[in-house]
Amino acid sequence: MVETQARLDQALQEAQPRTSDPANTLAKSGYIVGETIGQGSFAVVKKAYWPRRNKTVAIKIMSKAQLKEQVLNKYVQRELDAIRSLRHEHIINFYEIIETNMRIYIVMQYAENGSLLQLVRMKTKLTEARVRRYYRQLIDAIHYMHSRFIAHRDIKLDNIVLDKNDQVKLVDFGFSCRVRHDGNDQSSLVQPYLSESCCGSYAYASPEILYFTKHDPIPTDIWASGVVVYALLYGQLPFSNVKDAKIMREIIGRGVKFPSTVKVTDEAKLLLKQIFVPVAQRIPVEIIKRSLWFHLELTEE
Repeated sequence: MVETQARLDQALQEAQPRTSDPANTLAKSGYIVGETIGQGSFAVVKKAYWPRRNKTVAIKIMSKAQLKEQVLNKYVQRELDAIRSLRHEHIINFYEIIETNMRIYIVMQYAENGSLLQLVRMKTKLTEARVRRYYRQLIDAIHYMHSRFIAHRDIKLDNIVLDKNDQVKLVDFGFSCRVRHDGNDQSSLVQPYLSESCCGSYAYASPEILYFTKHDPIPTDIWASGVVVYALLYGQLPFSNVKDAKIMREIIGRGVKFPSTVKVTDEAKLLLKQIFVPVAQRIPVEIIKRSLWFHLELTEE
């Protein structure tokens, strides 16, 4: 009888919802969790339904137990700082942050049309007019972000998604950082923040990153945006994705090449040539917006 009761108590205990389960935690906050739509080194992204707003959302879930203290205190806090600060039509909408003793949940807009990486894999390359439309939107987001003294530091095809209206949304601010302090203290604007970190993918890394020296992260976002444009136009990376800094520096040092098999305007090539240069010569966002390519007559098919 005692053994039977013990088994019954155990069965009842196992039947109770586990409060540490992310789905149960999110259910208490009003979300119905669905499939996994993304997986990274430190997080998983779930699709979910939000009945209160009658919309589908994406929820980034980070386990504190799996994060090293440095990552939790540095990179995660920077990401939370960025998403609390940024509101722009071409940056993913963030709805709320839920934090428990075990996890951090970031609830954001769901991008119905997936990432640019998925689009390139499906279509190989896009029309130049469509690429320019996407790039205009991306540059608007970068310009706004930089005006708020925040650098993204991980701009790549994977981190640019498309909503149901085929509009660009920049996502994943896990490597973002403040390059200057925002506010009224003008003395804080005198010296820019210099990064010593090698963030993101080697394929999108500018030369100053690959030399592992202190650098201003603002121009590195510009370089990475150029890699995005090149990949969308040509269906391949401009340099390489080899995970060796020395080899990457050598490849970049030979200069960017434009395959003759793909027809691209000279104006687009000129812009890329002005981006893929040493940091001292690299054009800023303001010049990109005034470039010939941005104002060329192109028809999107």
